[in-house]
Amino acid sequence: MLGREVEPTDCRLEPIGTGQVGANYRVHLTWNDDEGPSTVVIKFAALDPQSRATGIQVGTYQREGEFYRHVAPTIEVAVPHLYHVDFVEGTADIVIVMEDLDPREQGDQLGGCSPNEAALALSEAAKLHRAFWNDETLFGLAWVSRRNPEQTAQTIALLEGLQPAFVERYRDDLTQEATEMSEHFVRNAANWFSEIPKPSTLVHGDFRLDNLMFAPRDLELTPPVVVVDWQTVAHSHGAHDVSYFIGSAFESDVRRQHEEQLVSHYLDELTKDHPASPVSWDELWFNYRRFSWSGFIMAILASMIVGRTDRGDEMFVAMANRHAAQVVDLGATEFL
Repeated sequence: MLGREVEPTDCRLEPIGTGQVGANYRVHLTWNDDEGPSTVVIKFAALDPQSRATGIQVGTYQREGEFYRHVAPTIEVAVPHLYHVDFVEGTADIVIVMEDLDPREQGDQLGGCSPNEAALALSEAAKLHRAFWNDETLFGLAWVSRRNPEQTAQTIALLEGLQPAFVERYRDDLTQEATEMSEHFVRNAANWFSEIPKPSTLVHGDFRLDNLMFAPRDLELTPPVVVVDWQTVAHSHGAHDVSYFIGSAFESDVRRQHEEQLVSHYLDELTKDHPASPVSWDELWFNYRRFSWSGFIMAILASMIVGRTDRGDEMFVAMANRHAAQVVDLGATEFL
């Protein structure tokens, strides 16, 4: 897989990362000639049975495999260099062998980031979105997640069933705002799902700090941020990733201070090298407000259908509380 005729003489696996549906390992390699890579990273399906079952059911393993096989080589977005990918469709049998991004460090969903780091991340999102903006060929990619009437009905039914359990599990840590918004959304979810904003593009779908690898501030590395975890690639409006990221990356007071500036930065990056802007500010901001619900929905659904961890619980509560505040600040109940 590494393209070498020499075999390693020793191999040791070290668990890394905080994935809920995937399991990542840093592989330490020893070579006779000392010329091979000293480390690579291998990603498998999660070890937790519930998380594996969820990954199979919603197609996350196949989706990431297809992304690395067919899309990653064609885009400007900073993604890990791939050595090998293989998977068995409809199962949790997947292996992705990629470069070790060390000394880059995983973003911290709980600790947040600086506005400058957020701008770097949004530049990568813009590169992805502008590559597929209003691209009709996306409809031919069956493995890309997208809304259809059957999927929407299933999602709404799942939300209705899981929301009471979500509130009960996290009641002591949820803000009153988050509890109220969860109830309000579930009562009116069909209205939010009824309209699919256009034009569509390819979005990451889980574009948040835990899925970004940043260069340490005292090192000048190129690229400064690398995007990982492509299990949720979807066909949606670009504002999906933007609102999801900004809403989850900051405490509310910091988000309010930098929100419009960061959305404007994304728009500048999206329109770079384009003689005409593919989207106006008003249209982008309108859909940015609409998709403030996306991270809130993810918090409810994902927390209840993957295996529990202490950090996972903290992360889902932080997402729910931050996105609830974002929804209220932006008046996004209008879309219900």
